[in-house]
Amino acid sequence: MGSYLILGGGKFGRLALARLGGQDAAASFLIVDRDPGPMAAVGDGLDSQQVQAEAIAFLVQHLKSDGRWDWIIPMVPLHVAYHWLLKGPLAGSGWQPTGLLAALEHLVPTVQRGPEGELYLSRAQHLCPDDCAEPEICPVTGESRDLAVHQELASLHLPGYQVKVIRSQQLAPGVGGYPPGQLLDLARDLDALTGTVLIATACGCHGVIHGLTRSGRQSV
Repeated sequence: MGSYLILGGGKFGRLALARLGGQDAAASFLIVDRDPGPMAAVGDGLDSQQVQAEAIAFLVQHLKSDGRWDWIIPMVPLHVAYHWLLKGPLAGSGWQPTGLLAALEHLVPTVQRGPEGELYLSRAQHLCPDDCAEPEICPVTGESRDLAVHQELASLHLPGYQVKVIRSQQLAPGVGGYPPGQLLDLARDLDALTGTVLIATACGCHGVIHGLTRSGRQSV
């Protein structure tokens, strides 16, 4: 029996609720969305509650060290860890967004830059099935996935850069998430650092990276 915070009630948030609930009917779910109405039918028969709120603002307000959720399931179209850091624990601390190295664009076959300069990474050059179970062999191409993207990012050695990776773990087919403690640990780590840090969230085949920089510690 698990406790899940699902951020986003769109198509993929509904898939997450249905698949996780199908695996564990005794689990509890809290779904956060600006318009949570469409989740109602999917949550029938499950211990699920809905909150109408903006996902990052809700996380900033409610993510504490009291262990109320076992897993965070990010199903909103933004890098949750990065935006939570900037709007929550790092607000006013001197950390600022920064650009990313061009060398990162060659880590995996498919890399796209987002509107904030972030990088979206994928080992796939095709549209992945939404129920992929992240096997060692790609079910579409038959290629071996020897090194997970989260492992490759964590092992990067870039002069002048530190790398922090939130690993998204496979919890159900096509559904990834991470324990809240990973975000809280990341915030504590950054509180003691200066310089340039790459903030990444990644699973076996996909990931997103933002950059942050701080020249010196400042009192909050």
